[in-house]
Amino acid sequence: MSELSSFLSSLSVSIPTPEFWLSLWPLWRASILTCIAILLFRILYRSFIIRVTERLKSKYHQDFIDDFFRGFNHPIQTFLWIFALYMFITLSPVDPFSHHPAFDKILRSSLIVCIIWGVYNLCDAGHGLIMQLLKRSGLNIDETIAGLVSALAHILCIMLGIAMVAREWNYDITAFVASLGIGAMAIAFAAKDALANIFGSVVILLERPFVIGDWVSANNVEGYVEKISFRSTCIRTFYQELVYVPNSMLSNTPIINYTQRQKYRIQYNLGVTYSTTREQLQTVCQQIRELCKKLDEIHDDGIDVNFFEFGDSALNIRIVCYAKAPNNSVYLKAREKFNLGVMQILEENGVSCAFPSQSVYFETPLSQADGGKKA
Repeated sequence: MSELSSFLSSLSVSIPTPEFWLSLWPLWRASILTCIAILLFRILYRSFIIRVTERLKSKYHQDFIDDFFRGFNHPIQTFLWIFALYMFITLSPVDPFSHHPAFDKILRSSLIVCIIWGVYNLCDAGHGLIMQLLKRSGLNIDETIAGLVSALAHILCIMLGIAMVAREWNYDITAFVASLGIGAMAIAFAAKDALANIFGSVVILLERPFVIGDWVSANNVEGYVEKISFRSTCIRTFYQELVYVPNSMLSNTPIINYTQRQKYRIQYNLGVTYSTTREQLQTVCQQIRELCKKLDEIHDDGIDVNFFEFGDSALNIRIVCYAKAPNNSVYLKAREKFNLGVMQILEENGVSCAFPSQSVYFETPLSQADGGKKA
């Protein structure tokens, strides 16, 4: 009986009295009010961020603003819940929990996870965002490349988040990083050609030697670029054939981009007959120079029209000028107009174009040779 009474007395001492709870009420009140304030801020944040997003979207007419706020919306709200719980526990008078160092690590880890979560969502919604960024940089590439870039960004986000959280909890990530390096080396040796094409595509994306729609010539292939992927570049030739050139080959070979030409060079030798007089040659050369300056399709600078040489069967006039043409079709029309003008000049001056010919001279006239045969 005495043992039971002693146990009850000790139990009554260990149970906090109402006075004890009343004495701790200011601390509980501070923790509860702080938690409620953070949750109210979360509610205000939801209504405020929606209004700001709509206003910015209507003002700047950019879809990536909506994608950005939508990607970070749920992570921010989740972190506010965690932060409210953290403040409630740390400000409460429950000593074993309020001052435990693990809660600070939990809060920092939660912040890291929420940031990585937002970036992950941004990459996911960023399929359109990545396409917009690539188009803004002048790269009109296929959507599959944007999907691959988005998948690589997801993988990098997950790996970065795991490494940062592990470091926050004092875990040694050296072995993890070393295993990733060994795995990367094994993959690199196994897929050497595929990785070479991927790095070639990265070089093409960064240096931008051409974009979709350009007229290029590379590795004995000439045509228009139709598609750029991580493995190869699709070029449609002028015979309407599709040629898939590996990107590793394009990154190590000279590429001629005809679309990027600011001027189209017109150069040829105009051969006239040897019966043309010196005065006629001078007049023809002068009038061709005036024609180049008069035509709107020809640049004023870089004009060279000169009597160049005495050819085997013609007097050659060397003509060099540059056409104003944004593409090959306009260049052909400009060259046609120029050639017709040159023909008119030759006709007005009575000068004829020469063609390859040879004159054969006999020591004995043909009439005497025939007479000797008859005799």
